[in-house]
Amino acid sequence: MRNCTPLRIIAPTAFVFMSVMAHAAHGGIFNHDLPVPDWGLEAAKTHTPDYARDSPAVLLSDEYVETIDSEGRAVERERYAIRILQPEGRRQAECAVSYDVDEKINYFREWTIGADEKQYQAKDTDFVDKGDPNDSVMLMAEKTRIVHPPAADPGAIVICETEELLPPYEQEQQWNFQLTIPAVYQAFEVDLPAGRNYSTAWHRHEPIPPVQVSPGHWRWEVKDMKALDLRDVKATLEWRALAARMSVQWGMAAVDGADNQWRQLGLEYATLEAHRTDATPEITAEAQSLAAGAPDFYTKLKRVTEYIQKNVQYFVVERGIGGWQPHYASDIFRNRYGDCKDKTTLLISMLQVVGIHADYYYCVITV
Repeated sequence: MRNCTPLRIIAPTAFVFMSVMAHAAHGGIFNHDLPVPDWGLEAAKTHTPDYARDSPAVLLSDEYVETIDSEGRAVERERYAIRILQPEGRRQAECAVSYDVDEKINYFREWTIGADEKQYQAKDTDFVDKGDPNDSVMLMAEKTRIVHPPAADPGAIVICETEELLPPYEQEQQWNFQLTIPAVYQAFEVDLPAGRNYSTAWHRHEPIPPVQVSPGHWRWEVKDMKALDLRDVKATLEWRALAARMSVQWGMAAVDGADNQWRQLGLEYATLEAHRTDATPEITAEAQSLAAGAPDFYTKLKRVTEYIQKNVQYFVVERGIGGWQPHYASDIFRNRYGDCKDKTTLLISMLQVVGIHADYYYCVITV
């Protein structure tokens, strides 16, 4: 359900806050001729539980470790093992990692233990990078690196491990532990430096108390998670919106109390917005021309708003933090295109020139 509450007045929707399941990175190192790691061999010993026998695949083990440095930047490691049970389970066994301009894949490796118990390792030609060409109004730098596992047949076990340097501004991670296939064992760890806190939020699952591994290092575990079953659900949301999950925050909003968290989040976005609406002489001249002779507030507002609608093309350019931070009003005015927050930024700038106070309107998606 979408719940949009205006903080102030006079602006179209500027930001949408969403937790994003994709983990970004850039680059990559392939290490060939490495044996299956011990953790993968151990995971491969896991028996298929009775509740998973009719599934296309079963997740045997999946473990994340988020290691945070003193500046709040995270290195994320994932270790993942899945058994293919039916031919359609091959798709579930394609490991993938997303990356953008501000991130780096330190390594991405894959092994397969075949149904005949022979061991295989993915080579360079098994990895492909894909973008998203499906949206004609978006230009995104994000790509996804996918591995097509060798010998991925029913009975095989696909083993993947990745390590990524996440972007410096991403200080929250979402742990999606309920999937469209059952999972035997899953764990999530966050390793924090001295003096840094964390906070968690749970969706469709009771909070699980963490185990303290060491000072500042916490671990959550989930065992025998049934698959999310949507077979009899009609007109449903995207499955991730209905699945059980936890988000962990180690940034400015890692404080106690919802009010404190919103306050910190507002401060963070106020920093992103700083000076973005500053008017240039060209913006000032155009806004004053539009408002000339306007008899009242609403006429001024109508003229400026219609100018934005007719002269600034909606087009999304997302590179790194560009998905969250608006471009400068001067760039939007000169280029004549922008996304929702960009068009809002130019609107605010022009309205301020003609004496109308405006600010961003925050829209929060809750599901």
